[in-house]
Amino acid sequence: MNQQALKDYVFHKYGLQFQSSSNSVPDHQILSLTSQPPFAVLSLTNARLAVKCPDFAKTISSLPNIELSRLVDDADWVEVGLEAIEEQDLKNLLDYAFKTTTNGNNNFVSQQLIYLPEEDEYSPYSSQQIPQRKLVSPQKQVPSRLQKMRESYDYTVFSGNQQAYNFYRQGQLMADYEEDYDQIYELRRYYPDYHAMDVHQLRTYFTWRTQLRHGDFTVSSTSYAYVYLYELLNNIGVTDPDEGYEKLQEFLDKYADAYGQRMKDYLHQWLQDYVLYYGLDRKKANTVFADKLAVDRDYHLLRHPQEYSATEITAVFAKHCPYLAKSRLYKKNPENWSKLVATIWRHVYEQAPQIFNQLIASPAFTSGYLFRGAIFYFHGGAKLREYVIDSERKYQFKQQKYYCQDWQPVKGQAKLLNTFFHEIDRLVRQKFQLGHPLKARSLDLQLLTLINEGIIQYQERREEEQHPQVEIDLNGLDQIRQDASTTRESLLTDEEKQADREEEGAVTPLAEKSTISVEPTEGLTELSADENYLLEALFKQQSYQEYLTIHHLMASILVDNINEKLFDVIGDAVIKFNEQDQPVIVEDYRQDIQELLEGRN
Repeated sequence: MNQQALKDYVFHKYGLQFQSSSNSVPDHQILSLTSQPPFAVLSLTNARLAVKCPDFAKTISSLPNIELSRLVDDADWVEVGLEAIEEQDLKNLLDYAFKTTTNGNNNFVSQQLIYLPEEDEYSPYSSQQIPQRKLVSPQKQVPSRLQKMRESYDYTVFSGNQQAYNFYRQGQLMADYEEDYDQIYELRRYYPDYHAMDVHQLRTYFTWRTQLRHGDFTVSSTSYAYVYLYELLNNIGVTDPDEGYEKLQEFLDKYADAYGQRMKDYLHQWLQDYVLYYGLDRKKANTVFADKLAVDRDYHLLRHPQEYSATEITAVFAKHCPYLAKSRLYKKNPENWSKLVATIWRHVYEQAPQIFNQLIASPAFTSGYLFRGAIFYFHGGAKLREYVIDSERKYQFKQQKYYCQDWQPVKGQAKLLNTFFHEIDRLVRQKFQLGHPLKARSLDLQLLTLINEGIIQYQERREEEQHPQVEIDLNGLDQIRQDASTTRESLLTDEEKQADREEEGAVTPLAEKSTISVEPTEGLTELSADENYLLEALFKQQSYQEYLTIHHLMASILVDNINEKLFDVIGDAVIKFNEQDQPVIVEDYRQDIQELLEGRN
């Protein structure tokens, strides 16, 4: 609505005109009743209108295109841009301000209002009584149910729930309404509701909703889809929350893809809130909280390692630790490595359970608002005071907020676990003489000590498993040895006896065998000729681009292969890409690469 249209509307509706005032800014015009303070101020330069809404300004200033006034420095005033606000919203604001002003005399109903027909602006007129609640110019061809719903909007609700209250109230009036409109009008609006729609949009929406309820889905304006979801969240058009849940889940599964990831994310969160708020059964909670339950189970398992198998414990660590997941020793012998990891972790957690909080997750107490981002009327409060999701997660409710006790991953969890398992890898290689030795990383001395103790425990148990105790009758053992020696002497030839005498006194060392069966690392012999060429060129800082061009090779692929194959030897990526996106040797591993290159030659 432009300025002239606004002035025409005010003149025809209220018989008033905007006027200049000696007390106002030169480009401001005011609207007021005789001997009454102004209830509207128009800025001619900026095409903005300030409207007086006592006790209501703060509430409606959160609505689209409405804000607290800067033209009038008073908390009872709001301000709008004439071109930005919907025409009907602007008219509603003026109506409210006018009624509030006239009600100051407690005599609004009996006052005389002046109405001028729009088709003849300059015709003579006389004052007349306007019947209460009668529309001045009712819109033609508006279904009676729609008209009744539009008229039901209550502007006198001064709470922050004004939009939600009216949406819930109007939605109940239209819960079973069906339409068959042969035109389609779009709606684009944040936080859309019935009040934001004109008659054509309302008829379009209810036609689309009717078709959807009958199983005929078509992609609509995204705003219409959100209105439908708001209805379900408020249990509008369903018999109970269980039916509402099923319809929300159906929309997520079948239709939400058509509206993008943002709507799916909202729906996922709203379904969790829905289950909590209405206190739905455990089966539904397990469905909507599946992602959180999976994480909670990981944390529960690591906090109760004695109750779970070695394979389960190691699998959880592998999900959260890239280093373990890529470890070649783990890949080559997952069974024994799982037993080793489980033994170490059980010992660590038993001796120092606080390490779980340092490496993995810490207890948290978070809060938030239910149905954030939706129009939702809290008409009864949460059905439960508390909802226990599992052993690691519990929700409590107070008014519109929830409070959650759970576990939150520590900052840099993956990096911390990478260091933890790198040190396990390093100490195991050192203990069992496996593969290439790794460089130590910084890790708490207490944790290093516990890792070493866990490795010793594992080794002792493996030896017990491989060498079970056998009871031997030692009576007569000396005689058995003497008889065996005599028999052996009688069987040896003179040459064999001489050979025994020559070798007598020689001791053959018995090397400690690893209880972890792992093939020895081959180092650079695993690299292809092209990978060897690139590694040596990077080490010597020589050009390699021409070679790659001639052989139709990509540096990024070769680098990935080299890092993968040398991970077992070095325990980390040896080549990285610099700021110029060029591969370079990691300086920390230059000495290791030099030793490997020299060993190859």
